[in-house]
Amino acid sequence: MKKLIGFNIKRNKKLLVSDIIKFYEVRGYTLMEANAQGMTFHRGSNTGYLLSLNPIKWKTRVEIEIIKKERLDYNVYACYHFSSFLFFISQEENDFFNEEIAAFSKAIEQFEVDVEQLENLAKETSKSNFNYILKSFPIGIILALLIIFTANLLMEGQLPNIIASCITGFSILICYYLLVKTNSKT
Repeated sequence: MKKLIGFNIKRNKKLLVSDIIKFYEVRGYTLMEANAQGMTFHRGSNTGYLLSLNPIKWKTRVEIEIIKKERLDYNVYACYHFSSFLFFISQEENDFFNEEIAAFSKAIEQFEVDVEQLENLAKETSKSNFNYILKSFPIGIILALLIIFTANLLMEGQLPNIIASCITGFSILICYYLLVKTNSKT
């Protein structure tokens, strides 16, 4: 998932760059690349998305671009690339990503950072993801059993285990997707 934010700020460029680096380092990002036009930060990993429900551990890349308008007047653009599993973005995950972006703007423009609020929002998102998974497993397994049972009745033999496993996994995934979409506000 990709999100973009931009704002104008009047500040010395060295202080601006220093504040940007400080903000992202406090948030757990690592500066990967920097040049005269901007910088790139990374946080988390691909395995973080697969192994953790906490969005802070998911792979995130932020590309910052600083464009000079006039003396001490800069446009700052931040392009966030959040890891997302296909199209399975829950409303809670979207809210966390939006809050992460808003926190950057508030920190640079108003010198306000509420790290605790972001951490609490990440925990709530984790709980929400866990609840979606807990709900989708039994529904998906029941749906898969019905499909497999019906297929076995219609066929002369039994479905191979690998096909039955694929049906089960796909059923759970479909249930997860439907739960996420029905609980989304948008």
